[in-house]
Amino acid sequence: MPAQYCSNPLDPGTEEAVLVTYEDDRPLAAIRSVIDAAGHDLLPTLSDACIRILQLEIAVYHGRIEPYAWTQHAVDVAAPPVAA
Repeated sequence: MPAQYCSNPLDPGTEEAVLVTYEDDRPLAAIRSVIDAAGHDLLPTLSDACIRILQLEIAVYHGRIEPYAWTQHAVDVAAPPVAA
């Protein structure tokens, strides 16, 4: 089962990461666990929106979708950054 460090979906403003294990389904991964720094599995407490953000982060990392293409599906993201 693959694993990857992702942004903490419960506190995305920090640099804290969580270890996400997942099944490599396509187009989005099936999340199996979300382990925080204290070793607790956060998955049972995450909303569907938080899980979707983790799935999209993994998809972007693996090049399945273009960066910022996922923002139309993310929570609290109005639009991608404007290119300078």
